[in-house]
Amino acid sequence: MPIIARGQVNSDFLVGKDEFEDLQINSAPVENFYYFFNRKENRLIKHFILKEGPQVKYVCNVTLIKKGEKFTPRLAFSVRNKTGQISSVRSADLSETRELKASVSLEGCHENLWSLVSFLQSLREIEVPAGRFSLVSPRESAIVSGLRERGAASLMSIIKQLFASPGVSFSHEDVNQLLKRKEKLVEFERGLRERPTDEQWWQNFFEKNKWIFGYGLNYQILRQEQAQPHYGGTQVSGRGGQKGDYLVSTVGDVRFTVLVEIKTPKTSLLQGSQEIRNGAWSLSKDLTDALSQMSANISTWNKRGSEQPENRDRLETKGVYTVEPKGIIVIGSLSEVEKERSKRETVQRFRTAIHGIDIITFDELYNRAKFIAEQKD
Repeated sequence: MPIIARGQVNSDFLVGKDEFEDLQINSAPVENFYYFFNRKENRLIKHFILKEGPQVKYVCNVTLIKKGEKFTPRLAFSVRNKTGQISSVRSADLSETRELKASVSLEGCHENLWSLVSFLQSLREIEVPAGRFSLVSPRESAIVSGLRERGAASLMSIIKQLFASPGVSFSHEDVNQLLKRKEKLVEFERGLRERPTDEQWWQNFFEKNKWIFGYGLNYQILRQEQAQPHYGGTQVSGRGGQKGDYLVSTVGDVRFTVLVEIKTPKTSLLQGSQEIRNGAWSLSKDLTDALSQMSANISTWNKRGSEQPENRDRLETKGVYTVEPKGIIVIGSLSEVEKERSKRETVQRFRTAIHGIDIITFDELYNRAKFIAEQKD
């Protein structure tokens, strides 16, 4: 086996680009540790680059400790800037981990990580410790196992308490990972392709992903209070009366009800094959019906439903009030009108002329959800 010459500079191996077959264990230790050697390029390998971005690179440093005729691997994960300085690091063997400075998120490079682990496990000279490879310590694993036995309400309570704990700070990316927002974004996109006319599917999807209504709009973050509410019934959750898709509320110390109606991405915004007059098109019956329905629901809820004692008790104990409630209609797609100026202008003039009701298309909502899911600190 070769012995590495002193003064070697580049010790990086780009996982996914460089070839593992070019590597072998260097025959001589460097400061009592062993490393891999790239025999094709005649250089020592200390750093396996899992992912390289514009500002930082995600690195796994592999150190081999000789025990008899075998080697035991030690891994150290770090995020380094372009100058090579470490911003965070986590050390591990293949059975447990030990926190050194800060956690390192390996999202986005986990496939390269597992390629590296598979390579290490394939070598006869390397003895991989018994047990399942994990980046979670035994203590953390025990906590996670205990939490899995709890119900959804208990888990939510625990997460809320963690968020409120002094010194605990979650970034936008942390929250996105917790809520699996990027996965839901893929589901949203797939729904646009595969469920363009399934109104019930979209109602279920938005009920499970209320965060989508939260950013980039002219109103505050929304919180769902009741799915399929009865605006004019004896109770907001009772039977009879006018029925809508969602009753939600703004978020704050004092919250106000907002009504939401969900149509489908394929619902037409306009109708007819030509302009009804210069620069103007006819609005579709589905759009005008949705607007009429929303207007009626707002009026009924404002005058009757919200005044029912049961409804007031249920909502006002949560700090939710009704004062000239706002309406949201999710309907259609702007792709229907993007190619013709007069169609675009007709839809936009109509939306801006309406007071108290926002008309949002599915593609607009998707792009706002994408902004949330991809937002980082």
